[in-house]
Amino acid sequence: MGISEKSLNTIYATEDRLLSAAPDEHKKIISRIIDAYDSRIIRAYCKSRFTIININILDILSLGLQGKNRLLEVGCGFGLFGCYFATVNPEVRYCGYDLNRKRVERANLAAARLGLKNATFHCADARDLNVEGEFDAALFVDLMHHVDDETKTRLVAMVADRLKPDGRLIVKDVTTHPAFKIGFTWALDVLMTRSFDMHYWNESQFHRLLYRHFESIKTYPIADWLPYPHIVYLSEKPIRNPLR
Repeated sequence: MGISEKSLNTIYATEDRLLSAAPDEHKKIISRIIDAYDSRIIRAYCKSRFTIININILDILSLGLQGKNRLLEVGCGFGLFGCYFATVNPEVRYCGYDLNRKRVERANLAAARLGLKNATFHCADARDLNVEGEFDAALFVDLMHHVDDETKTRLVAMVADRLKPDGRLIVKDVTTHPAFKIGFTWALDVLMTRSFDMHYWNESQFHRLLYRHFESIKTYPIADWLPYPHIVYLSEKPIRNPLR
């Protein structure tokens, strides 16, 4: 089956928006999103988050989501990336989930202030999350090292079952090497979360889990000026009724 003219136009329009949004337009969008939050502490957090997840990483995530309009994010926090993707592409219908009710409330308030009717945020625990409906793509941004191995396994299985046959799961996380980078990451995570409960995985561990549920996995290590071991896993073509 060929791609319809309407679908092609949507893809081309998304490409044009991505190209025109770099770098100055990116900065304007990010600045508007940060300004949508009342608290100076939250705005400072947002600035640090957008520094860690910089424009290059946002471009990689955006390209991975290209042509995918119904999006699910687990671990959405204050809704920064949901607001970003919903702003960059008005065709997107974004649905985010997070454990922290106050963060979800602030995410919905920020979306309202930005005039985003295509982004909604909901309170739920990733450890027992079970969403309804079907999605074009799902996104985990720095979620997986904050949940235990059992939750990782259950989440990936649940999301794979909710994706369309050509759906994608994009996981942005960290790897376990080199030692000085994961040491810096651990210290930053402890500072931000006030918890020592981290569950870092290397590439082999992610691949073993993702290949249970997807036919294709592409891995993108990302160099950065910060000593932070970014890595993106792009998983495509969910396997129905996999051997788990």
